[in-house]
Amino acid sequence: MLYAKPLIPVFIVFFLVHYSTRTPPIIKSDRSRSLARLGFGLAKLSLLLLPLEWMIHLFQQAEPAALTGKAFWMAALAQTSQLYLAISGLADILIAISMLKGQPRGELCDAPYRQGSFLGLWKHLQFGLSKPAGPTLGQVLPIVVLVGGVAVLWHGNLSSVSVWFLIQFVILSVEVWRKKSLFAPLPMPFRVIGTMLLFVVTNVLLVTPDLMAAVNGWQRMFTMSSSSIYAAMLEKRMTSGWLQSIQFIALLTSVGLPRLPWLLQMQIKTWRILGFALLPLAVLYPFRDSFNAPAIIKQIAQWPVTWIFDEGNAQVHLGYNGWFYPMRELDRLTLRREASGKTEEFVKQAHTLKSMGVGMMVIPMPSKVALYPQHFFRGDYQQPLMPPGQKAKIDQLIAAGISVVDPAQPLWDRLLKEQAFYQNDSHWTDDTMKVVANMTAKEIRKRWPELHQSETPLIQATILERIESGDLVRKLFPLGQKKFGEETAQLVSIAGLGNDPSSPIVIYGDDLIEIFESAEASFGNVAGQAQHAGFVTQLASLLGRPLSLPSDQHPLTTKKLVIHLLWADEL
Repeated sequence: MLYAKPLIPVFIVFFLVHYSTRTPPIIKSDRSRSLARLGFGLAKLSLLLLPLEWMIHLFQQAEPAALTGKAFWMAALAQTSQLYLAISGLADILIAISMLKGQPRGELCDAPYRQGSFLGLWKHLQFGLSKPAGPTLGQVLPIVVLVGGVAVLWHGNLSSVSVWFLIQFVILSVEVWRKKSLFAPLPMPFRVIGTMLLFVVTNVLLVTPDLMAAVNGWQRMFTMSSSSIYAAMLEKRMTSGWLQSIQFIALLTSVGLPRLPWLLQMQIKTWRILGFALLPLAVLYPFRDSFNAPAIIKQIAQWPVTWIFDEGNAQVHLGYNGWFYPMRELDRLTLRREASGKTEEFVKQAHTLKSMGVGMMVIPMPSKVALYPQHFFRGDYQQPLMPPGQKAKIDQLIAAGISVVDPAQPLWDRLLKEQAFYQNDSHWTDDTMKVVANMTAKEIRKRWPELHQSETPLIQATILERIESGDLVRKLFPLGQKKFGEETAQLVSIAGLGNDPSSPIVIYGDDLIEIFESAEASFGNVAGQAQHAGFVTQLASLLGRPLSLPSDQHPLTTKKLVIHLLWADEL
């Protein structure tokens, strides 16, 4: 979630500033206070800044139509908190290292968000880059320039950050000219509130691509506007219980808590003990979403997040009532696509196949969140929650002469009787797979009757019992868990209908045709053998003939029908 590169120049600058100052006499190091401060510094970066980076990621990648005023406020607050957490966290680490060496130095960052003025804010944000003389503009410009440069590398765009820098320059110039806070003569608490409110509003420029986007954001922040279900779902993602708790703690750390050096010098050792406890947690947390981290490390890092906050990770969302969703499904409902869908590709392919006398069929399988939206975002849904523009894409396929088997509404109507997806897994149930296979076979018999063989080949059916924790739960707890239970499936394995490269029907489907078939997919087997119980086998048994897969070497000119089975939100 966090790209460390933007923090590297900040760390280098602080390191040079910190160690270029005159070294005081070496004294006996206070190891407990040093380690506690190191724990707090790493916790600011790892336990607070990292989750806030996820919130800003959701905001910046969001579909523009899904952005609301609340989303802009949350992103601006997260950016403001991150600014303090990054600088003060790095400062705490440098000071802790110096203390461990017995060479304590002065504070680098000291309660900047409680100063009540922009001059005080920028000066206290990084003392090492501020001249000790009276309030002048040149005194604080170095740290403003450093933050602006890092913002360009991190979240912002050069044009929007340039406007942000100009605004900061103007505000600072006014305070220098007035020789007092922009909000003087208001009492100090109101000066702090006014300074922070204006600072948060200007920080919208640090997370938007250009000035027009920021102006649009400011309008939404101070007006009430209606929002769509997709906008509400984006807000839900940005304000989950976990992220709300992180944002609250970050604001408390940035503004509300007393100064850290004072807390660590108290006779009561509570704050030092807390710093010790944060040290291992801060080290483990970044491995929570790492693909290469050892399973035990991922499990330990994930455990408190899921058990305390009911939170998943960057690949898995934990919804209500123990329902798990692949994060990619939520992304396709709320975030803009990095690449176009497959609709245009299918239309072009259909024209090519038509010239060769080959038919084409598309089966857009609704995602898990489309059929079970209530476990992600509470509400009364009357139909499947499909991605925006889904109907127009299906109409475009049909207009191109493509046969479309859309199982969304039939599966929705069937939910009262049968479950369509497993709670712990990203795939459809075996019964749902059979329903879609029946719908597909019916359409093929209707439009291409010559492809159906009335005489069924000699086959042998075997009942397989499978118990599976679910691929989504495994991504959170690779070593297993007991809280969310396991899923069971009763599969019908059919031997005698193996894939045939010479078959006139070829089917594409990725994970949708691997489930119940491949030993490595969910509901596989430890023996590592194919199970012959997946969609391809079920459809072949209904058509009375084997099918071919894309891996065979026969050209499409030898086929009569090309089938694409895919997730509907990939169109």
